[in-house]
Amino acid sequence: MDSATLRQQLKSVYDSLPKQERLAASFVLDHPQEIAVMSMREQASLAGVPPSTMTRLAKRLGLDGFDQLRAVFVNAARAQGHEYGSRVPGLVEMKRKMGEASLVMDMVNTLNSHTQKLCQQDNLDAIVRAAHMLASARTIYCLGLRSSFPVAFHFAHVASYFQDNVRLIEGAGESGVMSLMGNLGPKDVLLTCSLSPYARRTIALSRYLAQEKVKVITITDNDSSPVARLASETILVHKHTTSFFDMLTPAFLVAELLVALLAASSRQDVRKLVNNTEEKLWAMGEWWSLDYPFAIKPSPRTKFAIRN
Repeated sequence: MDSATLRQQLKSVYDSLPKQERLAASFVLDHPQEIAVMSMREQASLAGVPPSTMTRLAKRLGLDGFDQLRAVFVNAARAQGHEYGSRVPGLVEMKRKMGEASLVMDMVNTLNSHTQKLCQQDNLDAIVRAAHMLASARTIYCLGLRSSFPVAFHFAHVASYFQDNVRLIEGAGESGVMSLMGNLGPKDVLLTCSLSPYARRTIALSRYLAQEKVKVITITDNDSSPVARLASETILVHKHTTSFFDMLTPAFLVAELLVALLAASSRQDVRKLVNNTEEKLWAMGEWWSLDYPFAIKPSPRTKFAIRN
């Protein structure tokens, strides 16, 4: 049985189902992505029914049990894994028909449209509320895996110029995950970027932090995405484009807006902190300068001492 057949079968029997099974059926119909990535107990909890109800629903549909029902949606998710590849012929054909310049303009116009949608009042309000949460956080954890990692990294990198409470959760040597072994609680905030196809580990880590009462802010592409269901604040971005890959620029823009608001609302001397960070980066030789291409650039204080 494929997912389309199963969904149609659920719809046909929906009105005749007992109340508890109807709740379970509604969850299956409304959240196929969660069926593929969450355990039966987690899904039952979200649907507001006992786990046994999920099993009864599966058997009512002629399946051996819930694992078989879940397998239908897992297979559907795997089939969607070729979504990027299936777009390539269309991209090549559009370039052939329109030309390179027109293809570029089409992508730019799509980006402009996504940016305008980002400026809708609901999203703007969510961005401002999220910035307030970040400003009052004891620790800010940043999470984004696979294609979403650059968005989380960008926020963490820029915010670290003036904030010393930002922690990037990343996979290198599991060092990021080890930062979660300390004291977690409602004073902390998780900023996560999760775009479809949703990274399984992002969902698992976000769920863990939410269980520890950490407030979750998510940049995502769907209000019903797995992490959005855990979030205190959800900021929606559009990502589809003419190309075979999804557009990250709107998500990057949200990260930049949040870090800008965080800096603007800080009670600290942000200018002094940023200047101090820049001086240290120059002193460590992290940046290349035309004046000092082969040596560490002296800090402004060093240059002042030399002149005098």
